[in-house]
Amino acid sequence: MSGLRVYSTSVTGSREIKSQQSEVTRILDGKRIQYQLVDISQDNALRDEMRALAGNPKATPPQIVNGDQYCGVWAGDSGGGSVGRGLW
Repeated sequence: MSGLRVYSTSVTGSREIKSQQSEVTRILDGKRIQYQLVDISQDNALRDEMRALAGNPKATPPQIVNGDQYCGVWAGDSGGGSVGRGLW
């Protein structure tokens, strides 16, 4: 696969995950960065793929991948927040 992918889920009871996913997509949309939203709730294989790319068997969305390079995860708990690494 090529291009920027954001692994997310449309089915979650976690307010934190929903908020983080919204913030990631808001930032990417605001910077007019094209990306593919991959909904891991549609297929367990997508969840496994996300976790393998992140190198963490317990990784949760949102996770960001550019091509086959893992870019990171939301890190916004310090107030300012940052998305991924090496995206822009």
